[in-house]
Amino acid sequence: MGWHSKRASSFITYAIALFFLFDGVALGLNIWITQRVQEQTIELNLAGRQRMLSQRMVKEFLLIPPNSTTSQRLKDLEQTVTLFDRTLNAFRIGGSTINTDNRIVTIDTISHRSYAHIIEESWTLWTPLRAQVFDYIRQPNGDTFVSLNRSLQRDNIQLLEHMNQLALAIETQARNEIRQVRLLQTAALILALLNFLITWLLYRRKVHSLEKERTIIDSLLNDMPSATVFTNSHGQLLNENPRFIELLGISIEEAKRHTIYELIVPDSTHKNLWRLSDIAFNQALLKVERSTAVEQGEHLTIWRIEDVSKEHEHLNALSQLAFEDPLLGLDNRAAFERRLQDIAPTLKRSTLSTLMFIDLDGFKQINDLLGHNKGDEVLKEVGHRLQQACRDRCYIARHGGDEFTLFASHLNNSEEAKTLAIRLVETLSAVYPTQEGNVEVGASIGVVMIKGRPKSFIELIHQADNAMYIAKQKPAYSRVHIVTAAPEPYSASIQAQN
Repeated sequence: MGWHSKRASSFITYAIALFFLFDGVALGLNIWITQRVQEQTIELNLAGRQRMLSQRMVKEFLLIPPNSTTSQRLKDLEQTVTLFDRTLNAFRIGGSTINTDNRIVTIDTISHRSYAHIIEESWTLWTPLRAQVFDYIRQPNGDTFVSLNRSLQRDNIQLLEHMNQLALAIETQARNEIRQVRLLQTAALILALLNFLITWLLYRRKVHSLEKERTIIDSLLNDMPSATVFTNSHGQLLNENPRFIELLGISIEEAKRHTIYELIVPDSTHKNLWRLSDIAFNQALLKVERSTAVEQGEHLTIWRIEDVSKEHEHLNALSQLAFEDPLLGLDNRAAFERRLQDIAPTLKRSTLSTLMFIDLDGFKQINDLLGHNKGDEVLKEVGHRLQQACRDRCYIARHGGDEFTLFASHLNNSEEAKTLAIRLVETLSAVYPTQEGNVEVGASIGVVMIKGRPKSFIELIHQADNAMYIAKQKPAYSRVHIVTAAPEPYSASIQAQN
């Protein structure tokens, strides 16, 4: 008897040590996940900023033809090119760059990752383009302007596509890493449970001698680290631990009036996960494991229930960072393009839809004179006015900087599209009150009328962008230019409308 007691005591000591070891491993993995999410959030923000910088570079270049160059505009273009180059090189070989909060951050090279070829292809495109830009900054002339303009038209769309692919690849890797770590955490948990089970088997005789009225199932249940409940073959609750009642947020008496299938139900949006039903006071997303046992001839089901709401909140937050503009709460460019690709298969040949590219006129002066905080206030009001003007009938996104995109399928012809566009120009051109006084911006809108199902919305966005630059040449309050995308075959020409 004494020998067994000593062996049991020694084994319990080892079991406790192993329990803390497994718990420490799980904690370390959680810390690692948190750090990786922070690093990948920075990388996602930088990848999104690269798209914005490539667009800004084209815009700033087009504003400084040889006969209109100023030292300030050349300096702005040089700063944009330098920041784009520094960030792309940091992705390529590792190093420091400026983040979206104008702080220096250091990122590791992605040369060892599966999507390193995206950066290398981008670098191959960027290297000769960078040399041309710096040549033009040093010595602006007509020949260099024409050559660089052609290069930008040829290569910038590919750069944008590479940056979109980079953001998606970073997000995919983040999800894969979290999934792998969760598997390791599950393995640690299983080992901890096995350790606990062995300890319980050794300690069973003492439990019987100390508490005859208490069954081994009760002891196990009350000591389980997660919510656990025992049910019969009909799902009626036989025994449960306090964590299960805490999870539900209702009394034991109320819980026992219902079966387990009434208290938790499969979640319709997450495969293999459950959620608390409306009977429970709390709300939670659940991971459920079931096993069976037999006690005194009765078949039991053991439910182990874990609240995984926070884990999914982290994943949703990461996705939101990739596809939502944090300042305005609108979808960003990547989300807009993905949404249009999802919409495309639903469009019939007879469907008429409208794509608009909106650019604010004079917004840069607000940032320069009043600061970026006031500029952000104006951008928020612009987003609000666009949503109010469309009243949920249009899909609106922030393309980047002071540019927005809009998709509508309720307009019957180009006249209705022109009417809406003119109304948007007037809405956005109204004064914006600030503490420093009223400020004004204008708006230029390029419109593409689409009939049927297009092959590429990316190309149509580019066409709307080009139409917007034509609209900028028109008088204020009427800066709208409409083009009609030719029906399939898609290679057909574009017919312009005034």
